[in-house]
Amino acid sequence: MVSIIIPLYNEEENVDRYESDLFPVIEKIAKTHGVTFDFIFINDGSKDRTLEKINAIAARRDDVVVLNHEKNQGMGVALKAGFAKASADLLITMDADLTFRPEDIPLLLEAYARDHPDCVSGSPYLQSGLMEEVAPMRLFFSQSVNFMYRILLRHPITCVSPIFRLYKVETLKKIEIESENFEINAEIISKYLIAGYKIQEVPVELHKRRYGESKINIRPEVINNLKMMRKIARTKYFHRPWHS
Repeated sequence: MVSIIIPLYNEEENVDRYESDLFPVIEKIAKTHGVTFDFIFINDGSKDRTLEKINAIAARRDDVVVLNHEKNQGMGVALKAGFAKASADLLITMDADLTFRPEDIPLLLEAYARDHPDCVSGSPYLQSGLMEEVAPMRLFFSQSVNFMYRILLRHPITCVSPIFRLYKVETLKKIEIESENFEINAEIISKYLIAGYKIQEVPVELHKRRYGESKINIRPEVINNLKMMRKIARTKYFHRPWHS
């Protein structure tokens, strides 16, 4: 069993796509790979019709669970709620806007089947041409954050910030996750490296959002990531030599 965890905040137009662009893709992957999936959606205080629409889907599908936060609390809080609810051995986290496409989930599953790492992380930096649709400002922010984490962690991991990942629940439960916002993805991967867990990256394309607006507010997220880096810098791991 694999649980797919998707946080939602004002994503009504993207929820409308799931019947054509998400569920049929996952059903095909399930048949091809012999894997059973379920879905955990966390509505994080949406002010539009997101909750209404995802609840309507859940009423028709036995494999969909919806969690609801009355007020917006942040991606980190939403993901942690999804982690707590999941009962599967493996978790996959994804954006609500499908900028990382469900068609790339087999890359995560195949990497896990080969080597059984603790985390398989999708990276648009592993190959050239995988971020051509990304807006310049978001690209600059992503490049800057990932560069700083690589230097801090003394590890050549190419990308720490994307949400598109597969986690082994056994190891995810062993780390304490503090983040409440977008920096949660960097925090998890950093703490995996600090703990010595095995991480494997696979190349995936990051696409342009088709509907709605990005929820990333760059200035607060820069501050949040700097705070997280400061915590990492205080650990003994920071003083280790560069890892290959």
